[in-house]
Amino acid sequence: MTTTKVDTQATQLKRGDGASPEVFTLVGQITDIQGPDGSATEIPISTLDSTAVEVAMGLMDEGSISLNMVLDPANAQQTGLRTDRTAKTLRNFKIVMTDGSATTLDFAAYVTGFSLDASGDEVWRASITLRISGAVAWS
Repeated sequence: MTTTKVDTQATQLKRGDGASPEVFTLVGQITDIQGPDGSATEIPISTLDSTAVEVAMGLMDEGSISLNMVLDPANAQQTGLRTDRTAKTLRNFKIVMTDGSATTLDFAAYVTGFSLDASGDEVWRASITLRISGAVAWS
């Protein structure tokens, strides 16, 4: 059996403009993406008749997406992420994978974190946290 793989090179994060129809623009210079890292709530449903712990699944919390990038203060989409954080804007995003069918994760999120990092013999970098609101749709 052949192992299936999806290369990460050329994966894209796109930020929506909120218009109708919505246009998504590439957020450039991303070096890595982690997430979504969600989980579901566990609702205890054990009773006095239970012989072991019983649970039901509650709402899915899709969690957050963290990403790192090479900082470009002139990049409109990177500037937009900082503005979204300050304005507390719920924004639509897409992560586009590089498999043959261009699998896409569509989600709405707030920018909850935007931090900078400068080290010796390096370039300025930024770390971004997107807090997902609602479901992540895979297509």
